[in-house]
Amino acid sequence: MTLTVKQYKDAIRNSLSSRQIETLQLLYYSPNSTAKARTLTRLLGSESDEAIVANGAVGRIGKAFLNYLEIELDDDSAYYELIGPYTDNGWEMRNNLKRALEGLDLVTTDIEGSEIPDRLPTEVLSFEETQLLKEGKVFQVYVDRYERNQKARIKCIQHFGDKCYVCGFDFGKVYGDIAKGFIHVHHIRQLSEIKNEYKVDPLTDLVPVCANCHSV
Repeated sequence: MTLTVKQYKDAIRNSLSSRQIETLQLLYYSPNSTAKARTLTRLLGSESDEAIVANGAVGRIGKAFLNYLEIELDDDSAYYELIGPYTDNGWEMRNNLKRALEGLDLVTTDIEGSEIPDRLPTEVLSFEETQLLKEGKVFQVYVDRYERNQKARIKCIQHFGDKCYVCGFDFGKVYGDIAKGFIHVHHIRQLSEIKNEYKVDPLTDLVPVCANCHSV
């Protein structure tokens, strides 16, 4: 089964967590938007090297799409196919899904090679800002937008783990698999104070924190 770009966009907007969107971003930026399950597991910052971590993440995303779009399939495992087929080279993202990510400004196409770009999604995603404004809600941005390094984030989580460095909160333990691995990464020295580009050391400049501690 193939979804349209619009169906993918609607499902991404309304059914995915930021962690699930990050999983799609990592797959998108892999060479040819294809990655073996073990490779994707590593990119997700998991301490485990088991393929089941990435396979489970991909499956939950596909299932979220199906549930939101209210589509029923005879074969329950077919929701994996909504992300893409698993080939000899790994999970291969479907073209319409790639176009949807591009259309929502969740990825950029102007990078050289297949490296993960040095930019992190902000806590409020671009399409969420637009939706907030459309719905007439008050939305304020308190800080300037600064580029955040995705590879530095991954290394930080690999080193410290995905529990809050301040209070020890573990999203996966409290909310289950849907939140496993979710965590913000905090710059110890605020980028807004630096007001310039600098090389981030993920082990000394960054710490993982929960949303509450990050806000404080």
